[in-house]
Amino acid sequence: MAQQKDTKRGTWMFYGSCKDITGKTQRYCRRGFKTKKEAKEAEHAFRLEMASSRPTITLNELRHLYRSNSGSLEIKESTLVTDISTYKVHIEEDLGQLPLTTFTVPFLDNWRTHISKKKKKNGEPYSPRMINKIMETLSRYFAYAVRLGYMEYNPCHSLPAIKGSRGPNAKKRPVFWEQSTFNYFLSCVDDPYWYDVFLFLFGTGCREGEMFALQWADIDLGSGKAHISKTITSKTTTGKWTITSPKTERSDRYIDLQDALLVRLRARFSAEKKKDGFSSSWFVFGHLAPLSRTQLARFLDKYIELSGVPRITPHGFRHSHATLLIRSGIDDQLIADRLGHTPAELRKTYAHIYADSRKEMIQKLNEIF
Repeated sequence: MAQQKDTKRGTWMFYGSCKDITGKTQRYCRRGFKTKKEAKEAEHAFRLEMASSRPTITLNELRHLYRSNSGSLEIKESTLVTDISTYKVHIEEDLGQLPLTTFTVPFLDNWRTHISKKKKKNGEPYSPRMINKIMETLSRYFAYAVRLGYMEYNPCHSLPAIKGSRGPNAKKRPVFWEQSTFNYFLSCVDDPYWYDVFLFLFGTGCREGEMFALQWADIDLGSGKAHISKTITSKTTTGKWTITSPKTERSDRYIDLQDALLVRLRARFSAEKKKDGFSSSWFVFGHLAPLSRTQLARFLDKYIELSGVPRITPHGFRHSHATLLIRSGIDDQLIADRLGHTPAELRKTYAHIYADSRKEMIQKLNEIF
């Protein structure tokens, strides 16, 4: 929306565009105002009239439309499932019956402050991360409302993410293992299958879903490369696992496999291809069906208990891999490519490791000088 002098007529006009109920962009232009102020006031009145004439629905009704037409939204099923769960647990009771005209920037800002003071069912307060997740779900709904013409703009775009401090109940920094800790842990793994699983996670830095989705067709045992092009998620409307695209575009990548891992994979492949019905579509860690998160968590806990090493999550293997590479002084771009990040994302995600490295550098400089 803007005001401009009509040089031909010597008067002022306003013009702009907005979306109608079908989602189509409609342009408007009104002329003949004596001053810029008059044109601005007329445009304000015009847009208020447009907003009041726009049909409205409740947030619950919008949520139903969003779910019904999710196939045309080009969103991953896992995102849809997360949105459904987040809405039901954190949004529906407070906001579901309200019309979309309610959701202005001040209203949402106040509601966000309100939920930051609430406590979850377990008695803990909402973390900044959880509040941001709730607002992201609302933002996707409102973006859809704008697309349909029910809202003129997405009010969530005017609310920056909360950058709260880490309280006493906040999640601790992900635990990672040093190489020596992992070596000892691996020496306690007496099952060759699980030995290979843990070696792959620690040695590649892959996300667990990426490892689950890996098929023999994705590995070139000759060149020693693995193509990470998909992931497996159980966040589906049916609750069953499904193969989907990786987390980001950069997550589709080729990674080099170290010799120790290649030797194990070649031996595994030789044994697998002798089995009846073998196909290159078989999962590397699984057969016709992939390894599950439940199985991985159960056996990781088993061998942690057996070895007595500090507890770590499956994602901690990725964190450990990145930490070792950063501390080794390898170029950020190479590390980022291997992990499916950009260098900026790498430095943000592992900022604390870079901070530790800078401290070590100062200590070494102090020793030298």
